[in-house]
Amino acid sequence: MDRPPCSLSGSQETFFSRIDSPLPILSLVDHLPATYFFVKDASGFFVFANRALMSLLGIDNKEALAGKNDHDFFDASIADRYRDQDHQVMASGEPLVDHVCVVPDSMGILRWYVETKIPLFDREGVPLGVAGILHDLKKAGAALAPFQRLDRAMSYISERYADRISVEMLANMVNLSVSQFNRTFKRLFKISPAQYVSRVRIYEAGTMLRATSDSVEQIAARTGFCDASHFVRQFKKTMDTTPRQYREKWKTSVANDKAKSLAQMRQSDTK
Repeated sequence: MDRPPCSLSGSQETFFSRIDSPLPILSLVDHLPATYFFVKDASGFFVFANRALMSLLGIDNKEALAGKNDHDFFDASIADRYRDQDHQVMASGEPLVDHVCVVPDSMGILRWYVETKIPLFDREGVPLGVAGILHDLKKAGAALAPFQRLDRAMSYISERYADRISVEMLANMVNLSVSQFNRTFKRLFKISPAQYVSRVRIYEAGTMLRATSDSVEQIAARTGFCDASHFVRQFKKTMDTTPRQYREKWKTSVANDKAKSLAQMRQSDTK
């Protein structure tokens, strides 16, 4: 695999090679406004995240990041998508530039970001991992005007996902014809408006399955599905598991985490 050409001059490379540790430079990214920075190794484990990203992930110190990967913070379908993207960047050796992506925050609310991700190599050209930076879509500036034009419709979907939502209604909100809205939405987000609405509903349903003991029928009604059977079909299609299996897997994972924490506490007490 050919490494991408380095943009540093000889004197710049010499200077940076003399720095004892990258940590002082990395500490600066804690002070970047509305910017989320991370480094992951080739196995997908987080090596570094700035303060803003840790807050987004729901952790408050870098020690809590140790040994964690995307599957520790996101649903499997989302984490798998991030991991596949990391593999593609490392395998191709090419950066992913200004990619629009959705990231759930620690409360499970979907947020839109613009991401740039680069491969990292050792001196022999072997991939070490990836580094990336994300900007909040709403704070990224005028370059994102096409996305911002759809902001009212996107916000409506996030807030009113349980209601009946038609493409005509969304198009009217942003003063576009139905055909214009469909074309613009697919061009920007790579899925149709109907698919996006379904994904939001599925994600919210996943949050309810984790946080409540409500029945599948109750959750289907609360997330805008016409009936439980339709909800189960769409959930399995998107998440590759049934709602009940998803809930049981989540309970098992939580129980295992509690048992692991208890064992660590007992081990610490005996020292």
